[in-house]
Amino acid sequence: MSDKLTSVGPRLVSGSVLRVTGLVASAIVAVFLMPFVVRHLGDRLYGFWALASSFIGYYVLLDLGLSSAVSQYLCIAIGRNDPVECRQVCNTALRVNLLLGAAALVATAAIVAVTPWFSHNAGDTRVFREAIAILGLGAALNFPARVYAGVLDALYRFDISSWLVILGLVLRTALVVGALFLGGGLVALAWMTLIATLPVMLLQVWFARREAAWARIEIGLANAYRVKSFFSYGLYTLLTYLADILRFQVDPLVISNLIGLAAVTHYRVAGVFAQYFLQILILSLGILQPVFSRLHGAGNRAVIETLFLFGTKLSCCISVFICLALIAWGKPFIDRWMGTPYGDAYPPLVVLSLAVMLDVCQKPSIDLLYATFKHRFYAYANWAEGALNLAFSLALARRYGILGVAMGTLIGAFVARVLVLPWWVCRVSGFQYGKYMKSLAKNLLYCTGIMSLATIAVAWGLKPSYPMLIASATCVTGIYAVGCWLIVLNPSEREQLLTAVSGLRDKKMESTAAGAAL
Repeated sequence: MSDKLTSVGPRLVSGSVLRVTGLVASAIVAVFLMPFVVRHLGDRLYGFWALASSFIGYYVLLDLGLSSAVSQYLCIAIGRNDPVECRQVCNTALRVNLLLGAAALVATAAIVAVTPWFSHNAGDTRVFREAIAILGLGAALNFPARVYAGVLDALYRFDISSWLVILGLVLRTALVVGALFLGGGLVALAWMTLIATLPVMLLQVWFARREAAWARIEIGLANAYRVKSFFSYGLYTLLTYLADILRFQVDPLVISNLIGLAAVTHYRVAGVFAQYFLQILILSLGILQPVFSRLHGAGNRAVIETLFLFGTKLSCCISVFICLALIAWGKPFIDRWMGTPYGDAYPPLVVLSLAVMLDVCQKPSIDLLYATFKHRFYAYANWAEGALNLAFSLALARRYGILGVAMGTLIGAFVARVLVLPWWVCRVSGFQYGKYMKSLAKNLLYCTGIMSLATIAVAWGLKPSYPMLIASATCVTGIYAVGCWLIVLNPSEREQLLTAVSGLRDKKMESTAAGAAL
């Protein structure tokens, strides 16, 4: 890899680690905070809160895929070393997102107006209207703030973005707990959520302006051609997002209609692990797309191919580890966590883990398609995978129950991610298909062998006991990491990672010394 990539290695490593740390922290807070909130609000008001949050969650559709488009075009402009284009992209995006924020306010007003239709109690109607209005205001303000988040991503400042996410989590948790302790209700919860979000948005703007002189509002720099290009790029991002809903969120509907509501809970036990598996890989490897985009803007095809193969190797190492860990530790953990009556969730967990592994092994391929403006095909492939998932889930659900639904997900993932996507990525990128598939198969084989041997070595800990599970998982993590370091990574790749980590350590030491001097 080039010296330029080596110089940003510490920033990419720290950003990846912090993104995963933020996800883990959010999961822990959600687990422990939910019972506290339910206890103070009660089931009925918490149901209102969940409903309000669901409504606001759909505002992501108003983004129309433009956030990814803004980040992409900023990366291309930075790769070309063109500050004028950077200013034009940034200012055009700000104006478009201000309009989207206004649309979010209109949508909020519409929801507030129809509240009496699904709330028959006058007191509940007033409370729900206020909560929706406050949350909707926060969502509207977030649209222009997303532009500055895109600036930070384009500059590889994933560390700043991650720290801001963690800051928002800490503020929101502290304010919510404090408000509920003081007797606040649903409206207080909404206010605390908004208040916790505002400092994060302001800091996003401040950091983006500090890092990039061109991230400023300038009259007359908006460009109609840019708007068209944003929507052209974002359309297929939106289609991909909608296909992801079909791929991952339709299964509970199939189960409830064909098997029963009780089975949805058992399937959810398996599904929650698969979702966190997917999110960890997306956050840890999502830093690759801006790098690909910059290299594409600079026309550096050789480094793109090198980074692509290295990223695929890392995705194999991480995905095989999590997949086989879920398979090995899943059964005893479910027995300890939920009890043996939920043992039927384990077979779907195995199948879903394999499906997600096939998915995330191709994460660098997907990032490359987005970075090189070839993501239209991926949107179509995603819809085809979703259709296959639904068709096979419906066909297998009656005979195999929730396992059949999971098998539908695996079949769709295998066809799209193994048979179609690698071929297409190599075709449009000019890579050798045979070379790529050989490298992918070798990496998967090595990683699977190392993880299997490591799991056998710690079989003593595969028992429904938290201490035993934690101890054995810690041991297998160390064994697997050493095995991948020595066997999967070549000397050049080990040197690159050591350079990145040592650079990260040097930066921390410099920051500590500067703080001490102040």
